[in-house]
Amino acid sequence: KISLNLIKMKTEIKSNIQSIARKERYKLLIEFCKKKKIRNILTGHHSDDQIETFLIRLSRGSGVQGLSSMSKISKLENKITLLRPLLDLKKTELIYLSKKVFGKSFEDPSNKDQKYLRTKIRNLKSRFEKSGIKHEQIIKSINNLASTKETINLHIERVLSNCVKREK
Repeated sequence: KISLNLIKMKTEIKSNIQSIARKERYKLLIEFCKKKKIRNILTGHHSDDQIETFLIRLSRGSGVQGLSSMSKISKLENKITLLRPLLDLKKTELIYLSKKVFGKSFEDPSNKDQKYLRTKIRNLKSRFEKSGIKHEQIIKSINNLASTKETINLHIERVLSNCVKREK
């Protein structure tokens, strides 16, 4: 008894597929939310996604802001909030839960396509595990970086509010 709305993209993406698709997906979701007066979007991002995001950003030389990966709560435009309630769960736990509750789970075929950096990173994670760099250790580092990011951002906000005068 869950209503489903399929939102289709009208344009074809020819380059930088995953990045552009993500931007387009959020754009379509925001438009849909505006029309339906929806204030919250929940995603299925999990801790494996956190690690992949961390490693991708690490490979690009990101600092504290990027390495802290995804926040559980993000503000989008038009007072729409993006919630990621499953970030503490592993993908294997979600697959198990999905099979238990719904009798099946679905896999995006692009998850196996080696042309994408995320897929290559995903395949590296098992090597990390075997070499002693465990899932939980990486998540702990991500959480420490997120805490550092929050502290820095809090201090920047204080400095801005105390020291900067805004005019039209």
